[in-house]
Amino acid sequence: MASSNPRRSGNPATRATAAHSSAASTSAGRSTLHDRSRVMLARLASLPTLVIPAAMLGLMLLGLSAPLPIALAALALVTVFVGWLALLSWPVLDLKGKFVRGLMIGLVIGSGVARVNGWL
Repeated sequence: MASSNPRRSGNPATRATAAHSSAASTSAGRSTLHDRSRVMLARLASLPTLVIPAAMLGLMLLGLSAPLPIALAALALVTVFVGWLALLSWPVLDLKGKFVRGLMIGLVIGSGVARVNGWL
């Protein structure tokens, strides 16, 4: 299925590069983040397809079932990873994509709050 956006690639490393090169008004901080992230994104893109989703699922399950200190560390890792990817892809996302990323981060943070308050 072809994407309606010809600039958008399925490869996160390519998307980060496209976002970096296409955004003329990017700040110095965003440019630095894109430059420093390029190598890590290339490594992540070279992994088998299911490794990252399986790792995120494992960390979420750990965050929902482990003792509180371990759970919070696992949920923090998920939040940082999803937030990092959202920040890198933000300039090329449509409104729906931005909403989904924000919802994901909100759900993970909400899970952490629920664990701290003893609701989960």
